Amino acid sequence: MKQRRTVKWLTLAGVIALGLTLSGCYIPPDELSDNTQGLTVGNNNLPFNTVAPVNPATNTPPPANTPDPFASEQPTPDWNSWNNTNQPNPSATGAIGVPGVSTNQPGSTIAVVTAQPTATPKPNTATPKPQSLKNGMFGSAEVKQLQQRLKELGYLSGSADGDFGDATEAAVRDFQQQNGLTVDGKAGANTLNKLYSNNAVSKPKDSATNRPTSRPTNTAKPTSTPKTDVYLELGSSGKNVRTLQNRLIELGWMAGSADGEYEGATQYAVKAYQNAAGLWADGIAGPGTLESIYSSRAKTASSPSSSIGDSLREGAKGGAVKALQKRLKSLGYLDGSADGSYGAATKTAVIAFQQQNGLNADGVAGTSTLNRIYSDAAKSGSSAGDAAGSGTVSSTGYVTLREGDKSEAVKKLQRTLKDKGYYSGSVDGSYGSGTMQAVLAFQRQNNLREDGVAGPATQRSLYGSGSGKVDYATLRPGDEGTAVTNLQYTLYELGYYDGKVDGIYGATTSDAVRAFQSRNKLEPVDGIAGNKTLQKLYSSSAIPATAASTDYETLEKGDKGNEVVELQDVLQQLGYLTRDQVTGVYDTNTVEAVKLFQQYNGLNVDGKAGSATQTKLFSDNVAANPNR
Repeated sequence: MKQRRTVKWLTLAGVIALGLTLSGCYIPPDELSDNTQGLTVGNNNLPFNTVAPVNPATNTPPPANTPDPFASEQPTPDWNSWNNTNQPNPSATGAIGVPGVSTNQPGSTIAVVTAQPTATPKPNTATPKPQSLKNGMFGSAEVKQLQQRLKELGYLSGSADGDFGDATEAAVRDFQQQNGLTVDGKAGANTLNKLYSNNAVSKPKDSATNRPTSRPTNTAKPTSTPKTDVYLELGSSGKNVRTLQNRLIELGWMAGSADGEYEGATQYAVKAYQNAAGLWADGIAGPGTLESIYSSRAKTASSPSSSIGDSLREGAKGGAVKALQKRLKSLGYLDGSADGSYGAATKTAVIAFQQQNGLNADGVAGTSTLNRIYSDAAKSGSSAGDAAGSGTVSSTGYVTLREGDKSEAVKKLQRTLKDKGYYSGSVDGSYGSGTMQAVLAFQRQNNLREDGVAGPATQRSLYGSGSGKVDYATLRPGDEGTAVTNLQYTLYELGYYDGKVDGIYGATTSDAVRAFQSRNKLEPVDGIAGNKTLQKLYSSSAIPATAASTDYETLEKGDKGNEVVELQDVLQQLGYLTRDQVTGVYDTNTVEAVKLFQQYNGLNVDGKAGSATQTKLFSDNVAANPNR
């Protein structure tokens, strides 16, 4: 194999030598091209292209080439130092285009034209490695190059320090938006390719160029010249804020009239716009956000995300109400759908929000309420964790108050307790031990569960009225959610429910509802919390399970009706009857259950539910069936 390769090389060398001998070493002058400009053929003086850089004297410029943003930077030839002496010597390197073969003939060469390499022109700046650059990277040469390029194009001010922070991310977002790229603040391959290309769009120097030149759908030209080289945030005020608010109103992100105050509602609208436009959603209207808002490509909204300047109240309708309802739902104050109609349920939710956030609880969503609702400082409504634990019952119109709380709602509680003779301390809005003892005394006097916590039922009884008529959605076994939690907690306060307050409408909740319906003479007694049942439950006239009664009529075998259902339901909860034995008919099973109950509770055992038996049955001090 080795001998065969040697023979091939010898044959090739022989053919080349023969060609050289036959062609000779002299090229007549009349065979040279007209553009040699006096050059004489000889050593180090060639009238045609070689692998060396092109001599400018030939008037042949390097071919144009598009820079590769990820290619290694190529050195630019130094044309000033070009001279004949630095050209390659063909006799020393062998015949051009035939590596390793020498003619050994001075003053002659081979007219073999080889392929000319393409020279890579220097790009605008040094190019980064092909990687995605993003916020959090630091000490990187690629990030520094990125920043330098962003500075050249006018998107970044300050030094290129190699630290990819918020300012660099904002500059990348601005560049992406101006150049029709996906706006994510990350410098990936597409962004870098565009950034280092010759057609990268620079940032407009005149803010007027950022104003919409054509009016998009549902938008209007701002009433004053917008400034985009500012940062507007919570606490800002003045002409720039008013101009921003007018623009947000025109785009459908706000409702009302501009007041020039950058508060919660404005922040919420800006954040909603930023989310829709793919910008960093921090609620701060910086240069990038402002340029987007004032541009002809600004995003529009179908309904306002917030409202400023105007008050929303019961009877109002429209997008601003719908946005308010959505926000109340997200904070846990409103159940049901956001239908854009400010009805009784919305008013109740607003009252609950106002109480929880220390505002005037009037059910009107005015400027102060709206700014708080749409701010990051808005307190949400939480659910009770267990029957004896803490929690906020919101959709019922009252916020649960307990020791340690400080608010205007606590002041109202203290003032009312003082007026009724239960409290003698100072009305300072701080729920301390004195307030708790006053609440305990009130609960004891009004047959409420004595836990010292002022929940919805306690407050309704104390204040003597509810928060207005509300049309409640029916709750039934299998339902889950905040509305069920509110139901369970109120039943717990009234003494009907001792299960876990978990927001799940199970058998224990259904039993408690039946007991409440029976005790409050509601029909039908079906364990389903319909509007009529909930109206009564969330009213100041709801009768607690432990309320004293002297008007019990004796029930005995053969009787039917709600009173029998109530009797059977409590007997079932105490383990004297099974669920399928709650029939509404005082039958043999009921007689035997009453006898057993009377026996374990020290009563006269006759099987009849007289006044003494029912008073004991509906009290807190009652003995359950030990054998259940």
